[in-house]
Amino acid sequence: MRSHRRRRSSIGERARAGARATVRALGIVTLLLSVPAWGDHPTAHAERLVEQWRIAEAVHEAAPLLQSRRDDPEVIALDANLRFLEGDYGGAAARYQEAIDRVEGQAGRNRLLQGPSARLGISVDEWRAGRELAVATAETTRGFVEERSPGGHFVIRHAPGRDALLVPYAAEALEAAYKEIGEHDFGDAPTEPVRVEIFPEVADLAKVSTLTLKEIETSGTIALCKFNRLMIVSPRALARGYPWLDTLAHEYTHFVVSRSSYNTVPIWFHEGLAKFEERRWRVADDAGLTPTMEHLLATALGKGRRLITFDEMYPSMAKLPSQADTALAFAEVFSVVEYLHERQGWQGVRAVVARMRDGKGDAGAVAEVLGEGFEEFVRGWKAWLKVKKLRTHPGLVPSSLKFVKARGDGAKKEDEDDSQEITEKRAQGFARLGGMLRKAGRLGPATVEYGKAEALVGAGHPAVANKLARTWLELGDPDKAIAAAEPSAALNPDLAAPVALLGEAYLKKGNRDKAAGYFEAAIRINPFDPSPHCGLGEIWAGKGDPRATREVAACRELSAP
Repeated sequence: MRSHRRRRSSIGERARAGARATVRALGIVTLLLSVPAWGDHPTAHAERLVEQWRIAEAVHEAAPLLQSRRDDPEVIALDANLRFLEGDYGGAAARYQEAIDRVEGQAGRNRLLQGPSARLGISVDEWRAGRELAVATAETTRGFVEERSPGGHFVIRHAPGRDALLVPYAAEALEAAYKEIGEHDFGDAPTEPVRVEIFPEVADLAKVSTLTLKEIETSGTIALCKFNRLMIVSPRALARGYPWLDTLAHEYTHFVVSRSSYNTVPIWFHEGLAKFEERRWRVADDAGLTPTMEHLLATALGKGRRLITFDEMYPSMAKLPSQADTALAFAEVFSVVEYLHERQGWQGVRAVVARMRDGKGDAGAVAEVLGEGFEEFVRGWKAWLKVKKLRTHPGLVPSSLKFVKARGDGAKKEDEDDSQEITEKRAQGFARLGGMLRKAGRLGPATVEYGKAEALVGAGHPAVANKLARTWLELGDPDKAIAAAEPSAALNPDLAAPVALLGEAYLKKGNRDKAAGYFEAAIRINPFDPSPHCGLGEIWAGKGDPRATREVAACRELSAP
């Protein structure tokens, strides 16, 4: 991939030269499984509608063709694609096979693969790929349970068992995202229910997408908006969970943008919008950079460092070479959209999307809305970043997603030795000694050793702060536990352990409202840790809140051996 330095307006040029090819390649959009390279067949218009994420219109367009040309393999393949996009995976596989059989039949092959119909020979390979994906998806989702969100805007599908616990939280977050993101920010919330699928293992996501398992694990991809649905990996597939509810809102933003723009938005803007919006369901406008994003940007802007080029983000963030590169790329595009939003507000953001839908590339869309060329816009963004005086956070350890190889409960054991995550050798030794003392019941001396480690790595290092806070809680001193955990929670908002500890500490102090907020934050990251559910069950039962029943049940289930 060419660098941004060698091709300074590469985004604009790429968008102008091939926006449709770009968006089809992204992990955030629907890949049309049977798009032919011609435009004179009766299915061409319906196929273009699918490519533009106008699925309901495509179904309407295909209906008369299924009556008048029911034996046409291209019509059959179109029907297969639409069935797949509507969630009938088994039916899609059967229809793809029917289309393939009609072309490859002994008599039909000799007749159809001549003259103008030779194009079918090209399509068959795509239909085979479509059938393989449909079969894999049908097998992976076999036995899934389906539930509708209270507002009716989402259909949530999941494997039977513990992932059922996720549904009420997912439904609440998605309905809030529907209102804040779909209706308020973009003014274009989908009217038909959006399908959401939760997969038990990261390997399942590889089976139902066009990404390899290696790409998923390398980039840290745990969710996709693709094939007319949202797909996420269950937080129990990761050692410490992940911000799964914000991730659902992120993917829903992709869904809205793809539909609203007719699938024309390039990757930098698509991912920037989704990253900018992922906390909107629970936080007011412009939540700002997280400490991790600020740290990554400040580091990349330092001497001898560089940003990830926009060209390198193509064709998908999921194909970047490391989780660190992926995180930096997301921080960059978040800040680009923040810059645009600061200048033009949501009216300007929507205007840029509308220009792209009308056929403008990113350069043309930006020029019309902001009155300046794309290169000038990029220079302005970089100058704006410098004015912000971004700073690094010495105590911050950028977290990476740790996938588990087999299904688990997603809860990392507090007694597990994670001192290897401390790179400072002396601090690592103090932390290990603290762990041994704590395990032996010598809690006071353990706090001394953890304190020595903290002095070397700084307050907030999760591998030190969380153990120190837990030890103070065990000693019955919630104030010192809070003092230890707060810096970690501030620097590491994507980790559940520090906020869960703060919830427990404030509950011990009798501050139930503050405790409840921390417990809810912990569930947004690791819903399979019983302690936040137990705490919320106690708090809400005391207030007569009907949600207490749900939390008490989750507490009992997750606490059971």
